[in-house]
Amino acid sequence: MLGEYAWGAGALAYLYRQLGIASREEAKGVAGCLTLLQCWIYDHFPTLRPSRLEPRELERGQAGAFRWRGTAPRSSKKRDAQMLAYYRQAIDSLTPQLVSWTPYGRRPHLTVRRTLYQGLLRFAEIAEYYDPTWCLRQLGYVQGVPYPPERPLVVR
Repeated sequence: MLGEYAWGAGALAYLYRQLGIASREEAKGVAGCLTLLQCWIYDHFPTLRPSRLEPRELERGQAGAFRWRGTAPRSSKKRDAQMLAYYRQAIDSLTPQLVSWTPYGRRPHLTVRRTLYQGLLRFAEIAEYYDPTWCLRQLGYVQGVPYPPERPLVVR
C-alpha cells in the first residue's frame, strides 16, 4: 500500500497549503515538511545558510538534506529572539543578486524532466495546483510574468 502513494507530491501539497495558512496575519506557526523548506532556502539563498554548513556532493540514493549535515546550537529564548531579528534583517536586505536563481545548474530540465509537470499535487483532502511557469528561471528558461495561482481546492 505504501508504494502506491506519491509521497513527494503529498509532502509538497501539504507544505504549500501550510505555508498559505501560515502567511495569514492571525497565524501563530507553520506546519509541513520544514526540512524540505529549509533545504530549498539553503539552495536558493546562500546568504541565509549557516556559515558552518557547506554543500556536499551526494551519494546515489541520498536525500538532498544530507548536503546540509550539521547540528544546531542549543535553543534559548534570548538566542531565539536574536536569531529571529537576524534572519528578518537578512531577508529584508535580500537583493536579486543574492538569490541563486539556478541552484540546480544551468540546464536542469535536461536531467529532471518531471519538474515540468503542470497540474494538481494531491495528498489526502488537500490538492494544490503546481505550475512550473512560476519558477522557469530555476529550470533554465526565461522567466515571464506567471499566471496567478489557482484558488485552493478541497478534494472530497
